[in-house]
Amino acid sequence: MQKLVCGICILAFIAAGFTFARNDEQNDPVEHTIRYFKDRSLVFANIAKELRTHVIAINANDSSTITIARQKLADCRSAYKSIEFFAEYFLEQRMNIFNLPPVFEVEEPFMEYQWPVGLQEVEALLYDDPVSAKKEILTNLEIIITTAEGLPHYLYGKTITGPQILESIRLELIRITTLGISGFDAPQLKTGVKEALASLESVQYNIQPWLQLKKDNTADSVSFYLQQCISLLDSNTHFDSFDRLHFLVKGMLPLQSWLGTLIKQLNLVVNTTTVLDYNAPHILSRNAVSVAGFHANSYGYTKAMAVLGKKLFSETILSGDNSRSCISCHEPAKYFTDELQKSIAFDGHNTVKRNAPSILYAAYQHGFFLDGRAPSLEEQVLMVLGNPSEMNADFSRSTELLKKKKLYRRLFKRAFPGMPADSLFTPQNIARAIAAYEVSLPVMNSAFDRYIAGDSAALTAQQIKGFNLFMGKALCGTCHFLPLFNGLLPPLYNIMELESLGLTENSNFDAPAPDRDSGRFHFFPIEFYTGVFKTPTVRNAAKTAPYMHNGGFPSLQDVLQFYNKGGGKGLGLDMPYQTLSEIPLQLSETEINDIVSFMESLTDSYYGQ
Repeated sequence: MQKLVCGICILAFIAAGFTFARNDEQNDPVEHTIRYFKDRSLVFANIAKELRTHVIAINANDSSTITIARQKLADCRSAYKSIEFFAEYFLEQRMNIFNLPPVFEVEEPFMEYQWPVGLQEVEALLYDDPVSAKKEILTNLEIIITTAEGLPHYLYGKTITGPQILESIRLELIRITTLGISGFDAPQLKTGVKEALASLESVQYNIQPWLQLKKDNTADSVSFYLQQCISLLDSNTHFDSFDRLHFLVKGMLPLQSWLGTLIKQLNLVVNTTTVLDYNAPHILSRNAVSVAGFHANSYGYTKAMAVLGKKLFSETILSGDNSRSCISCHEPAKYFTDELQKSIAFDGHNTVKRNAPSILYAAYQHGFFLDGRAPSLEEQVLMVLGNPSEMNADFSRSTELLKKKKLYRRLFKRAFPGMPADSLFTPQNIARAIAAYEVSLPVMNSAFDRYIAGDSAALTAQQIKGFNLFMGKALCGTCHFLPLFNGLLPPLYNIMELESLGLTENSNFDAPAPDRDSGRFHFFPIEFYTGVFKTPTVRNAAKTAPYMHNGGFPSLQDVLQFYNKGGGKGLGLDMPYQTLSEIPLQLSETEINDIVSFMESLTDSYYGQ
């Protein structure tokens, strides 16, 4: 009994964020990880110094000096990955120095300017013209070395608890699943698999004290799947041929599930994220990314609002002349598109500016419209209704006509209970109801999702190959992030990535002409926003042709050929703000068809009315 009570006390202290006495440091999981981080930070700094030495030695007349520098960069990246789980959680701002993309970016919705610096910038320079860029590379390395050496000191005054460390490990597993094995931050080195191995080995070391606290089936299962993941990675670190789907299903996803169980059983659950639901077994579970988290400041959507919203979605009273509704451009039977290059405008003769995207998964966003100009789903609805080219609504007229219908009086009263009758029929309530309907639409019930859930017959061999290409050689997963396959950046899904693809007017790649749509620059005139758009989901993409914001590509094969050629820059166009790599992907026709086949597996069940 005494041992049991003692054990309970220990767990209670850990749950409260306390650590053991200093004379028992060797058994303290928190101190164990802090010591590891301090030691490995200095290892990282020292390897960066070795890289600096090899960069200094780069010789235009000796290509082997460049090869060696690149190899040392790979070692440096692995050293960084060994501390990533801890540093990204506790020292996020400092870690921005190490691993920013090698392009000018504004991270939204925070509007923080991100200038190229760090390991990704070093990679880009080492693969471009390392001789000419030697000075710039060395400048980056000085910043990296100085910051890495200071990492242990940045912990001074910080409160670090057991629940936080376990959450940092949980988030690292998501980061490996969604970013690491896709090659997100090392697309030219192609060391993503090797780096995932370094990350998991650090997780294995730092989870051990927690497993010792349990010593039961849960702890054994965490150990088993962790070792399974490491073995799968270690058996084949070749980026293009690594079987990612097998790795996820047989290792990483069960590991996430068992880790979640362990944390729950230890009573150490903490969730500092906005949209992740830790009750979901793993990141590819249907509810792992909670749609409610994207609308935390909303009115509070209910089933009654969604019922009203569905009715309003097909209501022609909301248009200026009773001729059209939301369904006119977003037909449920067509996966909420209209299959046109650009939708017919309100006047019945012209077209609107851009292709009508599906509203499926639209609720999983931080910005709305293809250029992200609307800050909320409700404001998007109001902007569409009031747009002279789209619905051209007269809100006073529309609300008066709705108010006269008995059905709507009943539906509005149910949707907004307790609200005075004279306040029910407002544009804001109309927008809330339609937004609630969009939020309520079912998601993630495709063949791919059934396969992930355990139906091994749900995917064909071709689709499995396609997934591995999508997440590997084709680099699709570096912009279309799991599980939503859109531009929300894991593991927190709090940043919306916008990209410039260097898009062409159409799929005539033999005589390419640049698309003239200025994109986000039109309402936010920052020069490197020129031609920038959100990265949409590719879920249900097989049903939503034609493609791109201009509707210029008739088929998914056309889309993939565009990426295969390196976008507009790769096609020889002057695209100074293109963020898509201009390096051809070298995909064969068979590989392209495999990827298309996989994308077909992302088609959700039929969306009829």
